[in-house]
Amino acid sequence: MREKYRWKLHQSGDIKVWFCGYLYSSSINSMFKKISSIFHNASTSKHDVFHWINSISGNFAIVIETDIWIIAVVDKICTIPIFIFEREDGIAISNHAPLLKNKYNINNLNLSAGLEISMSGYTVGNKTLYQGLERLEGGECVIYHNNILLREYYYTYSPWKASVRSKSKLAKDFTDTCISTLINLKNSANGRQIVIPLSAGNDSRLIASGLKELGVKNVVCFSYGRKGNFETPISKVIAEKLGYKWLYLTTSIKNKGSFFKSDVYKEYVLEFESYGSIPSVQEVYEVSLLKQNPLINDDAIIVNGNSGDFISGGHVSTILDVKYAPKNIDEVNWTVFLNKHYSLWQDLRTEVNDSYIVSELKKVFLSRSTALIDFEKYHYAIMESIECIGRQSRYVIGQQRIYEYFGYEWRLPLWSDEMLNFWESVPYEYKVGQNLYIETLRKNNWGSVWLDIKVNDKEINPYFLRWTRALLKFLSIPLGKKKWHRLEKNILEYFMHPSNAPSAVPYLNMLFDSRGHRNTNSWLADKMLKKHGLGSRIWRKNEKFFFNDL
Repeated sequence: MREKYRWKLHQSGDIKVWFCGYLYSSSINSMFKKISSIFHNASTSKHDVFHWINSISGNFAIVIETDIWIIAVVDKICTIPIFIFEREDGIAISNHAPLLKNKYNINNLNLSAGLEISMSGYTVGNKTLYQGLERLEGGECVIYHNNILLREYYYTYSPWKASVRSKSKLAKDFTDTCISTLINLKNSANGRQIVIPLSAGNDSRLIASGLKELGVKNVVCFSYGRKGNFETPISKVIAEKLGYKWLYLTTSIKNKGSFFKSDVYKEYVLEFESYGSIPSVQEVYEVSLLKQNPLINDDAIIVNGNSGDFISGGHVSTILDVKYAPKNIDEVNWTVFLNKHYSLWQDLRTEVNDSYIVSELKKVFLSRSTALIDFEKYHYAIMESIECIGRQSRYVIGQQRIYEYFGYEWRLPLWSDEMLNFWESVPYEYKVGQNLYIETLRKNNWGSVWLDIKVNDKEINPYFLRWTRALLKFLSIPLGKKKWHRLEKNILEYFMHPSNAPSAVPYLNMLFDSRGHRNTNSWLADKMLKKHGLGSRIWRKNEKFFFNDL
């Protein structure tokens, strides 16, 4: 274990507690007292341990060690990772995956995990690139007691728990949930500066306007991206109307590209190597600039909008064929889900690869589901649950590591327990198109920033690219729509992205790509696999793996 990045060791007698995170249900001191009372009791059972775990609310990771107990637990969405390695004589636990890998000479590659990363950017379940080295999943607890290892899921995001309520009642409940969650954020900050990466979308706007509604004053908003991007002017208008200070962090292709070659970036990647997902690069360059700005306090708390779009139903209609009603998990149509989450490289979308991924996703779901689910009615909920366990927990949450690296605390109000409980109770029809979410936010109109200020008013910039794009589109008409979209991605995407994210990759890679990359993450996955001795291409055939470009 490393006492680093807000991980702290607390010791009381023979009890060692490693803790990292933020609690809303109780203070850290009261939690330590509870731990002491539990594990100093000779009659404590595993049931008592699970009961205590379920009482904790917040974003956290905890490792407890006594003479007879070893316990590791992460919060419901695994905002802070913990890694384990099961040995013949016990279990090894760490908050830093390379420590385990190096100490125990874990060198056997997990080729299945390599395929998963290549297709999505992250592994399915608790796998990493190295066999035997695993990462806890969201809502998972590991208990080692009397030489017996027990792994238990104490929580699974379960949208099949949807309850029948009127839309007006749901809107009120959502508003109350927002207020309660943001009050917890306000109290947790305790007057410290809150910094919000404010986009043109709904989620960060909700946080900023909600804090304004609660009278929170010590807030700074910032936007970033190349000059002329559509996010920045909207962000500025919102901040000004709320009366909050606002920063614009300019990111040119040249400067951002140089950062991705810097020692700072390389160290960031090494410090948070998980072997289970590509590094999060969204905002890493921008937060490095933020660190240099005198307007931002050293003890500031960064609060982003993750993951309001997902949890409110923004992905429901894009991961599901709603016309299809399966009777069981084997009848579920996974095509749309794979198109969205497992298409970093088009040349990997083979029947064999797709079949393998689906089989692994099924295993994850079935290992966690304890309820009898009406598949015909709630098949969309399976996809939501799996995305929460997978992409959201394994990759999206990784953005918090950026803030930690630069010395900032963070909070995730839209991932609070209250938000999870509310949204898993909302019926499908109110999630499609995020209709309940958006309508309620507009009706509340906190800070008067919801009715007259556009949401995601996208346009193509710089201006000269509009004409270039129009010309290329015209010339590609004989080639068909599919070929045009590929040409647009290869030739123009590098210069059109509002945050210059593709600058993490050499332009020539994209220009001459024939494999069908999806976005920057495609190349980050490629780079990660090469770093660990796998080729740039990996596919499954006849139950064996083959690699090129080793």
